[in-house]
Amino acid sequence: MSMTWYEIEAQPGFFGATERAAREISPLLERVRLDPIDTKRQQKIFSRYMTAAFFSFAASFMTLEFLLPGGGVWQVLRFILFPVLFIGWIGLAFFLMRRRLAKLFAEGQARLGVKAEAMTRLTAPLGITYVPAPGGAPKGLEWLSKQDWAPATLREATAKLNAVGGMDQAVDIVLRSGLLIAPHVHVIGTPEQKARYNDQISGMRAIEDGFEGTRAGLAFSMFEWVENVSDAADIFHLVILLEAPLRLHGVTQLRARKTGWPGDAGLAPMQDVDLGPRAFDALYRLRASDQVEARAIFNPAVIERVIALSHGGKFRAVAQGENLVFDFASEDNRFHLIDLVTGAWSEDTIRKTHADLAEALALVDTLGHAFMLAPRSDASAP
Repeated sequence: MSMTWYEIEAQPGFFGATERAAREISPLLERVRLDPIDTKRQQKIFSRYMTAAFFSFAASFMTLEFLLPGGGVWQVLRFILFPVLFIGWIGLAFFLMRRRLAKLFAEGQARLGVKAEAMTRLTAPLGITYVPAPGGAPKGLEWLSKQDWAPATLREATAKLNAVGGMDQAVDIVLRSGLLIAPHVHVIGTPEQKARYNDQISGMRAIEDGFEGTRAGLAFSMFEWVENVSDAADIFHLVILLEAPLRLHGVTQLRARKTGWPGDAGLAPMQDVDLGPRAFDALYRLRASDQVEARAIFNPAVIERVIALSHGGKFRAVAQGENLVFDFASEDNRFHLIDLVTGAWSEDTIRKTHADLAEALALVDTLGHAFMLAPRSDASAP
C-alpha cells in the first residue's frame, strides 16, 4: 500500500503537499472532460483488427508459397514479398482504425497537457523538472503519422508529443544499456544484428513520466517505460540513471534472481563474476566484460548495501561508460495521476502520485548511498 499523506509530508521536500494538492492540483484536473469509454472494449477492438491483419498476412503468404514455382528468382521474390505483405496488412488495419485512433490520440493529448501542468506544479517545490514524454513520440507513431492516409489529428498528436519531449541523452543512454529490452527476450545474432534489434524495439517503447534534477547534489534522471505483455497485465519499469563513480571501459550487468539479464545490445562478450559473499549470490547475479572493473564497482561496502537494497523485487542494472542505469519492474503504474484515455482521476490518484514520486526519489537517495556516489560538487573538488 502506498504512503498516507502524513507519511508523504514526512519525506524531504514534501512538507505542505496536502494543502498544495487541494489548492493547485485538484482545480487543474477538474478542467478535464471525462469520457465514459470502455478501455477494455477498445483494446479488444484493436486486438481484433491486428489479429485479422496477421492471419490475412499469413493466409496470403501461404497462398503465394503454394502458387509460385521453385527456383532462385522465385525465392528472391518470396523474400521481397514477405515484408511487403506484412507491412501492407498491418498498414491496412491501421488505415481502417485511423479515425478511432486519431480521436483517442487527440483527446489523450489534451489530457496529457493538463497532467503535465499539474505534475510541473507538483515537482516545483522539489526543484526537479518534469518531462511528459521523454524521447518524444514513439517511432511507430511517427511512422503512422507520416503516411498519406493518416488524419491530421494524428500528425498533430505526434508533433505535440515531440514538443513535450526531452531527456534525449538520458533515453539514448538507457537504450544503449539494453534495459529497454524486456527481461524474457533473448536475442541471437551478430553484435550488429543485436544492436539493430535493440534500436528497433527500443524505438517502439512507450516512455512516459520523466524527471531530472539533483538530490543532495547528486544528479539523476528517471522515467518509466511500459512493457506490453500478451494476455497479461502490463509491466511498468522505473528506470533511474546516475553518474558512475569512475569512467568505465567495459560493461557490468547486475540482475536479481527473479528476473532476466538486460539485453546485451551488441556489447562485448560477458562472463559471470563471483564476488564471494553467499548472501549476495543468493539474491543477485553479476556478469561483466571486465572482471577487474566489476570488482572495482562492487567493492565490499557496495555489496553490503546492495544486499540491503533487495526487497524481493525484479531489479536489473548496467554500469557502462560514465553511467549507472537501474531498472525496477512492477505491475503498478506509477505517476498515474489521470487516465489519459477516459480522463478519470480522484483524490486517491493525486495522493498516490505524490507517494510514487516520494518513493522514487527515496530510491535515488538509496542507490546513491549504496554505490558510494559523490555529489557533483564533491566529485569536482580538487
